[in-house]
Amino acid sequence: MNVTRSLMDVYSMDHQNINARGPQHHLNEYINVFRMHAAVPWHTVEDIFTSVNIKKKHHWVLAVLSFSERCIFLYDSYESSGHYVAVLVEIEKITKIIPLCLQDCDFYVKKGIDLQNHPRYKDKDSSYMFDVLFEDDLPQQPSGSLDCGVFMVMYAECLSYDHKVIPIEFDPNALRTRCAALLWDYEI
Repeated sequence: MNVTRSLMDVYSMDHQNINARGPQHHLNEYINVFRMHAAVPWHTVEDIFTSVNIKKKHHWVLAVLSFSERCIFLYDSYESSGHYVAVLVEIEKITKIIPLCLQDCDFYVKKGIDLQNHPRYKDKDSSYMFDVLFEDDLPQQPSGSLDCGVFMVMYAECLSYDHKVIPIEFDPNALRTRCAALLWDYEI
């Protein structure tokens, strides 16, 4: 997200400026696996899970970039008036820059997505490829709590095992304890 912010803050979003800052700030290196911690290039997976920090709200949301659906699904543990606007301001940065970087590094060719004929991509402008959808009926953190990170981890865990995030109450302290035990077990 910091790389995306730096590109958005410094350059206009066009193909000439996307590579101007050099390799240390080049989002394409993450897409092509050169700087990615998981060591898996984006074109070999179905979805990209990323945590997004909403600095203005001191809040974390889970964003799932789905290439097959041409959509960014947002999993947010907090609902309040004006909250979605702040989230969308941050997500808009992703929706503008990621498609340009994907085109620049031939992602769609590597993934086998024909932009002219694919039913989800064919009538879209290349600079605005992804829709944004807030997922509904999610477990929500209590107002005033600082549990957004724990909820985000729970959402990601459920989705990574192909489970639907079920709208039930869950105990953030139990999840913290389980995560701590796993970190201890893996000696991290």
